[in-house]
Amino acid sequence: MFNLASKVLFLFVEPPALIFLLLICAWILRKRLSKASASMYAAAVALLFVLGCPTTSQWLVHSLEDRYPDRGLTGVSNAQAIIVLGGALNLPSDAHPFVGLVNTSDRIEAGLRLYRAGKAPVIVASGGDSPLNPKARTLQEADETRRLLEEWGVPDSAIIVENKSINTRENALFTRKILTARGIDHIILVTSALHMPRAAATFRKAGFDVVPVPADFRSGWEEQLSIFNWLPASGCLIDSRNVIHEWLGYFIYWLRGWV
Repeated sequence: MFNLASKVLFLFVEPPALIFLLLICAWILRKRLSKASASMYAAAVALLFVLGCPTTSQWLVHSLEDRYPDRGLTGVSNAQAIIVLGGALNLPSDAHPFVGLVNTSDRIEAGLRLYRAGKAPVIVASGGDSPLNPKARTLQEADETRRLLEEWGVPDSAIIVENKSINTRENALFTRKILTARGIDHIILVTSALHMPRAAATFRKAGFDVVPVPADFRSGWEEQLSIFNWLPASGCLIDSRNVIHEWLGYFIYWLRGWV
């Protein structure tokens, strides 16, 4: 229920949806309340420009990613297990028999590199699939992550699967239950850099000693000053949307006492 409610709530604050709603309302009120309509049009354009501007978008991204900088392999201390959070794969479908790697699949790559570097003896793939997905009853992302890691040479005995969770809090609680039975509480946590502040706080709240290793950075890749940094771009609008999603998620988790 929480997962569904959070997705519905975010629809009303997601930048593209909010801009669209402002434009619709402005069009409806254009005759009766012309001043209010004009203000809504102006607000929609301003949101599109500000959130789609590379300069603004990068500032928003840095507000989260700078909290846990990239330390490379040598800067990561050893632990008992590496936990890789889901959200990194497109599951097989009728059109595509194999999993698809998406932008956030850097998480899996980072987990693999940590394992090969001997940072921990096991990898935990954590993540089910949203019940809103029609294939959720037959396919779980953690199971597909296990298959992918095995293809890349990780032995089955070194992989633990948690395939029931559908949000970050459940990632923490369900993996805690599995790993406590094995005497594991000191972990390396791998997730996207934008997601790491909320994820690390949630796993610590669940009782883990966390070594955070962020992946899938959206900042730090040859950021250059130019006139184009002030022109809106679709990719920047997506980055701004993801930052807003994470800050809103962190706030909701804080209100509920989950971080």
